[in-house]
Amino acid sequence: MSVLDEIIEGVRADLAERQARVTLDELKERAAKAPQAKDGVAALRGDGVKVICEVKRSSPSKGALAAIADPAGLAADYEAGGAAVISVLTEERRFGGSLADLEAVRAKVDIPVLRKDFIVTAYQLWEARA
Repeated sequence: MSVLDEIIEGVRADLAERQARVTLDELKERAAKAPQAKDGVAALRGDGVKVICEVKRSSPSKGALAAIADPAGLAADYEAGGAAVISVLTEERRFGGSLADLEAVRAKVDIPVLRKDFIVTAYQLWEARA
């Protein structure tokens, strides 16, 4: 089995656990109540260099990259430094991310926030929006 296959297998297992706790209908209700999404494409248009900064603790190829105790604080620093968009790794097993990181970052910054993960079902898109 390849590393990618192992990652996808883990993503599917973690997803099944989350789906057992929160139904798709519940996610859709949360998404309907969420503030309007910020336009990431618009944030990257215009003159000058536009930077997407990333909250990423580890990777399968490099191992541990950074001990990030406060992802929201890091994202705020990125925003203060001129980031146009923040990308948040949410895959847990190999990248050390979480949906809690995504939620914390989104609550802290005023720029668009992207969920970066291995998306295998529409349920994960609803999670990102909710």
